[in-house]
Formats: sequence, structure tokens, C-alpha cells
Amino acid sequence: MKALTRLDRLDRLESWLKSDELLILRDAAEELGVSIRTINRDIELLRERGVPVEGDRGRGGGVRLHSHWGVGRVSFTYKEAIDLLVGIAMSEQADQSMQMGQSRSIRRKLMASFSHADQARINKFRERIRTGSPSSAMSRSTYESATQQVSGPLKEAFLLQKKANITYFDAHGRKTNRNVDVHYLILNPPIWYAMCWDDLRQDIRSFRCDRMHQVALQPQGFELRPWSDFQVSMEGNPTEKI
Repeated sequence: MKALTRLDRLDRLESWLKSDELLILRDAAEELGVSIRTINRDIELLRERGVPVEGDRGRGGGVRLHSHWGVGRVSFTYKEAIDLLVGIAMSEQADQSMQMGQSRSIRRKLMASFSHADQARINKFRERIRTGSPSSAMSRSTYESATQQVSGPLKEAFLLQKKANITYFDAHGRKTNRNVDVHYLILNPPIWYAMCWDDLRQDIRSFRCDRMHQVALQPQGFELRPWSDFQVSMEGNPTEKI
């Protein structure tokens, strides 16, 4: 990777700090391809420029911005935020396959646009959006983009943790109506899957989003299940899962 100039490093470090993500000196040195001593000098220069960097008692010599530091913010609705996070998830997946090395920096700059309170909430959503390996050629051959009538209420059910009624067609074209809790969204490019609790089966199930033909939001909410529940489910019955 081409060495970054000091100005580039300072820009990357400042974006990292403004994203509310703890900056571990060792991790920053590794990501930017310089020594920890160089990172320390860069941070000292940021302080001289008026950026209120303070030490953190966490692991590895972390630093962060002073809690009352404010930067220019933009206002996003939660629906806009989830669309943004989906785009970031896709960008990070592309980074892994194309080795572009830019998605983390882009994500930090975008996160810096949110207030501290919103960043904390959005980070919880990010943890519920995951990426995996590309879909098989057979799966891609039957793929169709989900309609806005489906993607809109599906994302809202995911975002607000509301139950949803879906009209679903399985791989054999069989139609069912299911009441589900949308816990996680997984991208196996280009196909999105919703990892759900299925009231009909009283078990965890995955549904291809492009096979949903209608999604209706329900008033009832649900409690989020840990990702470990879904990992165990997928390993135990892979023919039903992704």
C-alpha cells in the first residue's frame, strides 16, 4: 500500500476520533503503516491545532475526543441512517474482496456526522447488519431485486424491532404467510437475507428478501436475540439457512 502523507494521516486520525470510536495507538499504527511514535507525534499535532484529544484508560494506550467536543453535524432520520448503514456494509464487503482499504475511513467520516447519542444507537444497528461470502451461481440465477414495497417496511421492522407479516415464496414457488421478528440482515452478495424468529415454526429461520412479495408492519415489538442463537441455528440445520 502506498505510504500516506502526514496530512493524509492527520485527516484519517481526526475522522477516526470524531467517529466516537476509541483510537488504539497500536491499531492506528498498523492501519496507517507507521510506528506508534509517529502516531503519538501526529496526535500531538492535532492537539496543537485545537482538537481536544484526551487519553483513555482502556487497553493499549487509547485516545478519544473530549466528551463535550462538537463537530458540524448533519441530521438523518433513522430510515436514512439504516439505508446509509446498508451501503456501508456493502462497501466494506467490496473492500474485503477488492482490497481497496478505504471503507473504514469512509465509515468513520460518515459516523462523525451524527451526534454522540445517535452514534451509539447506530452502532447497535451496525452490529445487526452482517456480510458473508458471495452467493452461489445457482442462487444468483434466481435473484431479483426486492421492491420498495418490500424493502421499505422490512427495514422499518428491522429498525424499530416490530413484528412483521410477510408473504413469502420459497425456492419451489410455494406461498406462505408468516409472522416474523427481523433480528439480523445478512448480505451474501448480491442477495440479502433476513434472519428471523418465525412464529409459525416457533424457531429461527432465514428468508431471502427478494422472495418476499409483501411485508406488513405489526404493532407488537420484540426483544432482540443474541447473534449466537442464529449461529448455532445455521450450523445445526444448514439446508434451512443461508
